[in-house]
Amino acid sequence: MSPETQAPHWEWYYIAMYFYIGGISAGAYFIGSLVELLGREKLREISRIAYYIAFPLICITPILLIADLGQPARFWHLFFYTKDITPYINHQSPLSVGTWALLIYSGMSFLSFLNVLVADGRLKSPALRSLLKLFNRIPHKVYAAIGSFFGFFVAGYTGVLLNTTARPLWEATDPLIGSLFIVSAASTGAAVIARALKRQNIVSGEMLERLELFDRVAMIFELLLIIMMVIIAGQYASPILRGWYGLMFWGGTVAVGILAPLWLNWSARRPTTSVNNPVLLGAVLILFGGALLRITLVQAGQIP
Repeated sequence: MSPETQAPHWEWYYIAMYFYIGGISAGAYFIGSLVELLGREKLREISRIAYYIAFPLICITPILLIADLGQPARFWHLFFYTKDITPYINHQSPLSVGTWALLIYSGMSFLSFLNVLVADGRLKSPALRSLLKLFNRIPHKVYAAIGSFFGFFVAGYTGVLLNTTARPLWEATDPLIGSLFIVSAASTGAAVIARALKRQNIVSGEMLERLELFDRVAMIFELLLIIMMVIIAGQYASPILRGWYGLMFWGGTVAVGILAPLWLNWSARRPTTSVNNPVLLGAVLILFGGALLRITLVQAGQIP
């Protein structure tokens, strides 16, 4: 295989942020659709906020992806390859498959976004109302289920994309990075929903309890996957064990982004806690750690 195909040069502010923002969107959408599919009326506000978050965030990701290409006019090549001037879908390319999944997920999250706008009386456009009426001939739960599947596919394929790129750290951890990104997406999605609910003062005790339980389980799995990844990678884990990337990974991602929120999550359950607004603080730390997770794995993984 040619050296060019094995030596990606991805800037963290494009690719890592694309992974990160897409993951938050997918995680939030999954939580919102799960509440809807389970028919939990008491938790309906979680679903509403989740749909408000998911679509605007996923709209940012194509901008980052196109900016990283360097030649925006070639963006269509992510959807179609050309051979003998005939375009075709390359289903063997993780990047192409992921781009199609991103498109499908964006469509489902858009319909969910329109639904909550209608429910809140904010959608005034007759054209969009007519479009939504046409699609709502099929129950929205169907779109929610499809969107959740492709949302988590988007969150996970970004890790698979790294694992299929011939760099020592990424190759050695196949397929754990994809799983790690999915769990991190769930955690950051729950965090951004909790933060939005808390800031708007529309959260009930049951809502917070459910979100905190979900986030606690996700963070524990995230920590276990990180430990497994480092053990399996062995000597190839050195880029995230030392130097600046090691500090970012263990000090930022693990200590600040996982262990500290887990402690806050646990301490918030005690009536004697001295921490003010532990939900808001924990959410900020989780989101910070989720960003550093992508940045360090993308940047450190490019080290030969």
